[in-house]
Amino acid sequence: MSIGELGLGRYPPLLVLNENASVLEVLAGMAEKRVRHCPLVSDEGVLVGMVSARDLVDFLGGQRYRSIVQNRFKGDIYEALTKVRASELSRYPAWVTEDTPLTDVLARFIELGVGALVIVDRSKRVRGLLSERHVMSLFANATTYVQVREIMSRELVTAHPHEPISKALELMSRHRVRRIPLQSGGKLSGIVTVKDVLGFLGSESSLKRLSAGEGESLLSTPLQSVASYPVLTVDAGEDVGKAVSIMKNHGVGCLVAVDGTGAPVGIVTERDVVTRLPRVRGVELFTDLVKAAVFASRVSF
Repeated sequence: MSIGELGLGRYPPLLVLNENASVLEVLAGMAEKRVRHCPLVSDEGVLVGMVSARDLVDFLGGQRYRSIVQNRFKGDIYEALTKVRASELSRYPAWVTEDTPLTDVLARFIELGVGALVIVDRSKRVRGLLSERHVMSLFANATTYVQVREIMSRELVTAHPHEPISKALELMSRHRVRRIPLQSGGKLSGIVTVKDVLGFLGSESSLKRLSAGEGESLLSTPLQSVASYPVLTVDAGEDVGKAVSIMKNHGVGCLVAVDGTGAPVGIVTERDVVTRLPRVRGVELFTDLVKAAVFASRVSF
């Protein structure tokens, strides 16, 4: 069964911009739509690139911030946002068509380890967007016989609630993560996601402050002001199927993994489920086309 027959994905994507759009337009669009990917198209609607939230994080607080914002625009974030074209940050993305079989789509996600695939027609015009969350929605809430610790990321990048947004941008860019749990006194007190950060920086009020030259003040905003609460957790020894159930029920893309004492020891994300779980030794995927569901289970140890 193809993804088109399953109706899997979003048609059309919430955010699509012309290749001549500015980085400012991408930031404002991602903030308004609460999305992480923006396909770029030619005047004819043909796919020519894509900008991700990670690209914007790098532009606002990583290597591109230093090479573009600081070196070319003397640290003027707003001028850089308005004058740099989104195409300068983009790359040509992986894509599929509506008639691509679900099994092939799963293989593409596992092989490439990407967060989204653009759905195009035969002329490469953008039709939709398929994210890891769309794919994970197909995973059944069933026992996998795989523990969370086997697929989670053990490097847990954290920050203090009082640290500034600029710190989150730096950490996200350096460690290539999209979520930063906040810790105070050894306890979890919130979590900041890339959507939280870009949603704040790309809001109308924040853009007005940037245009008025208040970039430094804006980036000094404490993380607790933009964080999401509460932090959802799962025991690192729990079955991955339980983690999938929690994420789907709460509409979130990650859980902080904790040990028996409640101390955080890692983080498990929807991408881990989609791309790492199938790679665990002994795990096989079974696709039930009648139920439009994917079952992952360890069949050998």
